[in-house]
Formats: sequence, structure tokens, C-alpha cells
Amino acid sequence: MSQIDSAGGRNRLATVEAGTTSAPFYQRGSFWLGPFAWGLGLLLAVGVAFAWYTLGGFPRDHDKYGEVAVPGKAVLALPSDDVRLNFENHATHSGDSTTLDDRPAGLDVRVTPMGGGAPLEVDDVPSWLFSSTNGSRGHEPYGKIDVPSAGEYRIAAGDSSTRVALTDAGDGRPAPTPHSIDSGPAISVGQSPWTPGDSKLLGAILCGVLVMALVLAFTLPFRRFLPD
Repeated sequence: MSQIDSAGGRNRLATVEAGTTSAPFYQRGSFWLGPFAWGLGLLLAVGVAFAWYTLGGFPRDHDKYGEVAVPGKAVLALPSDDVRLNFENHATHSGDSTTLDDRPAGLDVRVTPMGGGAPLEVDDVPSWLFSSTNGSRGHEPYGKIDVPSAGEYRIAAGDSSTRVALTDAGDGRPAPTPHSIDSGPAISVGQSPWTPGDSKLLGAILCGVLVMALVLAFTLPFRRFLPD
């Protein structure tokens, strides 16, 4: 009888072990802390790297060179560099969330050298990449320009109802300090984002590697507690 009971116990143990071994993958801790976590980390790494490359780096002083009301115009001194244009407006607070008031319909910006010549090309920068608020004001990316040489440039901003602002940018001199707009929609003109070695590709790669390293650092210590 004892031999039969012993054999039956071994059979039941083998059945339990077999059931454990053949458990669906989604019931195994090794799946969630292994392929799933690493795959999710890879997606996050690619997303962060893409956002970094598209934005051009870490945002810096968004209104360093001045601001222009919408509609409005100003003459600003710009460096020979990648210069960023940001849309700025009133920020609405609701509970724990803050939203930037919408852009005027048909918003358009032109940057023209004071010495004459064709307007600089304004490359679009997706506004969904980020937004920042400070008190009752906030800003988001609008575009970027490649300034060929340091000097004075006419900045004109208009919307669908005020196209005149784009054809008459005024001829005044730059203000001693950058123009600052405290209410209503405006275009702020600021520095290009910071990126390691002035390379967007290098910055994107480093961001992706950092995200993957953080995912591995978080998941690998827990894998040692999983059953073999």
C-alpha cells in the first residue's frame, strides 16, 4: 500500500510540475520581466529618440531674442544659427491640467533680412512634441529658421484676418532689450535646442540607449526572484 501511495504522490507531483511548466506565457513572470518589458523599453527608446531628433534637442531659452504679437511686427537681432519660433499664448488652468489657448486661424510668420532679400524659409516643428507653461502663459514649438548671417531681421506674424502684417514689417531698429509680450497670442524667438556635440543623431542615440538602460536596470534585479 505504501508503495502505491508513494507512486501516486510522485505522479501527482509530476502532474503539478508539468502543469506549471506548460502554463500560458502570460502567466509567467519571466515573460513580463523579460520579452514584454524589453520590447516595451525598445518602443519607448525609439519614441524618445525620434522625439529628440525631431525637436532637435533639449529646449532652451524660448524667447531669448524677443517676441512678436499676433498680429504684429518687430525688428530683432538674430545670430547666425538655427533659431526657433514658438507660439505663445494664455494658459488655461483646470484642476491638475493646463492647456494652451488655440492658435489663431491661418497663423503665418515671415522672417526677412533688414538689408533686403527673400524671406527665410520657416520649417515646421510639430507642436505635439512638448508644451511648457509658466504662470498664466505657455508656449509650444511652431517652426525653425536657419539664419544665414547675424544681423537684424524683420519678424511679422499675422492670421487669416490680418494679412497686412505680413506685407508691412516696419523699419524700426531693434529694442535695447528683447520685445516681451505679456498677453494675447505671440511668436517668441529663441535659441536652438541643446544636443550633445551639436549632433541631433548623437543625442537621439544616447537618449535611446539611456531609456533601454533604465528599463534593464529596473527589471533585471527582479528576475532573480523568479522560479527556475
